[in-house]
Amino acid sequence: MEHQAFRYDFTIKELIYFLFKKKKCARCGGKLEKRKGYETVRGAIFNNRSDPFFVQNAKVKHYVYIFTCRQCGAQYLLKDLVK
Repeated sequence: MEHQAFRYDFTIKELIYFLFKKKKCARCGGKLEKRKGYETVRGAIFNNRSDPFFVQNAKVKHYVYIFTCRQCGAQYLLKDLVK
């Protein structure tokens, strides 16, 4: 199954954290390792009424960044680390 599109989602705070901040575990303070994952979703999920950007039935590869702690094994999404 081939994907027809891809998408990254970043808020300004998430982008600043991703580029400039030190990635430390909220539980133990250990160093976090970055891994890029994705999920396959239909294009209709990202469309809004005023501007349909994706084709309704297109397969979109939605990328997310997952951070894993080396010491305790905790996993965080980028949006969880910003909070």
